[in-house]
Amino acid sequence: MQTVDPAVVERERLVRFCAGYTADPVVAEDLAQRTLLVAWRHEQQLRDPQARPAWLFTIARRECQSWAREQAGARLVGLETLDEGEHAGLLADRFDLELEVARDDLARLLDRAMALLPPHLREVLVRRYIEESPQAQIAAQLGLSEGAIEARLHRGKLALKRVLATELCDESVALGLISPAAAGWVETRVWCPGCGGRKLEGWFRPALGRLYLRCPACSYVEGEDDSDTHFIHAEGKYLQNLHSYKPAMSRVLDGIHEMYRVQARGGATPCPQCGQWLRIARGTPPWHADRGEDDGSVYVGHPGCGVFDWESWHALTWSLPAVRRFWSAHPRMRFLAPREVEHAGSRAVVTGFASLTGADRVEVVSLRDTLEVVHIAGTTGTAGDG
Repeated sequence: MQTVDPAVVERERLVRFCAGYTADPVVAEDLAQRTLLVAWRHEQQLRDPQARPAWLFTIARRECQSWAREQAGARLVGLETLDEGEHAGLLADRFDLELEVARDDLARLLDRAMALLPPHLREVLVRRYIEESPQAQIAAQLGLSEGAIEARLHRGKLALKRVLATELCDESVALGLISPAAAGWVETRVWCPGCGGRKLEGWFRPALGRLYLRCPACSYVEGEDDSDTHFIHAEGKYLQNLHSYKPAMSRVLDGIHEMYRVQARGGATPCPQCGQWLRIARGTPPWHADRGEDDGSVYVGHPGCGVFDWESWHALTWSLPAVRRFWSAHPRMRFLAPREVEHAGSRAVVTGFASLTGADRVEVVSLRDTLEVVHIAGTTGTAGDG
């Protein structure tokens, strides 16, 4: 998977954030640098690495507000000669300026959040809370019952809160809209395909190109902060133009299928960066040797290009188009434990998923050494060659 330098992305985001205050790219660069310097000096205060983006935005906001006060003060000639009444008035002006900057930034953030909502939910929120129209009037205008409008308002507020706590969480924390605790993991609408018993928890930052998914029941160990306990751990620019979990998950599964099934030939796959053919190895990759031996995993690595990818049979099976069609028809499914068989004189592995809402299942037979799919059997509409 394509990698991104986190430091570069971090600085670019800070520059964009500061530019929103200053409308001056040169000043924004300076304020971003000052933010990183302050963060470096006080790095020991950051106890949770996942809270770093929100922490940086808080520092950046303070630096921007300090800059705004300096700009206002620079225009106040002869401040030391003013009497007490005039001085109090100027202090009030500075306070009003800071509030105005904060209000403008808050308005921009809410505009961005509203733009990410489904149109039918955004419309009722705008009519009710911005245009301040009565619910009865909105219902008449849209041809709906007041109960339907009430339901849409409720769903709209939940959706807005979700957007602020996920896609826009860092800015929301910096502006005090949500608490730092709310900017962490959130429950998604996607059932865990490992056990089918719980919905996945997600941590998605499109601007950083990072997506983490875990199941609180089967893929997360309390107290461990290692990405290997996650269901999905993906990083790269290919995630940066997405805004919700399901499309991001589909993009990751597309990449897994492309690397290990479509492009793979004879147990090797081309490096996504330089095209050099890389051997698909079995077991635990050397960069995760401390995790113990796992014969059920495959990996590729190319240090020269920064490509390191490690997948399980679970992910390889889930990424197949036929299995994803099964998943679409059976959102609550669980992974079937892999078992080894012989196929035409070669070692093969049988993997699959079973529906938790019926008796349907899909099974895939893959050659162990090359990952070639030789057979898929399942319910109507899932059969195919992958």
